[in-house]
Amino acid sequence: MRITMSERALTEQIRQLENIGPEITAEEIQHRIDKHARRLFEYLATNYGIQMLQEGFQVSGTLCTMSASLKRARDEESVQTRIAGLALLAPVSVSLDQPDLPAFVTEPIMLAALSENWMNFGASLQRITLQELRPALERAAQQILSAPVAHPRNEFEQEMQDAEYTAFLIAAGKKDPLHKHRAIEEYNRAEVERVQAAQQKAHDDFWENRSE
Repeated sequence: MRITMSERALTEQIRQLENIGPEITAEEIQHRIDKHARRLFEYLATNYGIQMLQEGFQVSGTLCTMSASLKRARDEESVQTRIAGLALLAPVSVSLDQPDLPAFVTEPIMLAALSENWMNFGASLQRITLQELRPALERAAQQILSAPVAHPRNEFEQEMQDAEYTAFLIAAGKKDPLHKHRAIEEYNRAEVERVQAAQQKAHDDFWENRSE
C-alpha cells in the first residue's frame, strides 16, 4: 500500500502520540522527524499490523507518500484495527496493491475473486480516501461475483472452466461442492469404458477363434 499524507497532519499525529506540548513548534518536530517518525512507525507495527517501508518514499510539496506492508486480517476486528492504524496517519489518500487485499477482506470467496480479477478493478483503488476503501472493495466484489459466466461451447471449454473453478475454490480454501458428483461421474465413465473394452475384446476373440 502507498499512503499519501500531509506533512502538517503527520506532525500533529506525532505531537499527540508523544504528548509534545505547544511550546515545541512544528518546525522543531520536523527537524527531528526521522526519530519521531521511527517511534510512530514502531507503534503502528506493534499495535496495528502496519509495517512502514523505507522504499518508495516520495515528497511533493507539503505531501509525502510512503509504502507500507499490512498484516493479514483474521476477522472484522482485525480489519478495523488496520483501518484505525491508517487513520492515525490522517492520510490524504491510499493506493492499494494486490497483496494488500487480505488486510481488508476476510471472506475467502470474496478474497479469491478479488485477487483473481485484480487487473480488472485495481485502478479503482488508487488514490482513494480511507473512508472510500471498504465501499470500493465491496462494489468490486459485487461486480465480479454477479458477472454472468459464459456457457461452455464444447467439451474442451467445459474442462477448462471446471479447472478454473477448482483452482478458484482451492485459492479460497474451499472444497469443491460438486466433488462427490464429479467422482461418481468419473467412476461411471470408467465403468462404461471398461465394459466397452470387455465387449470389444470378446468380439475380437470370437472372430479370431472363427478364423482358426
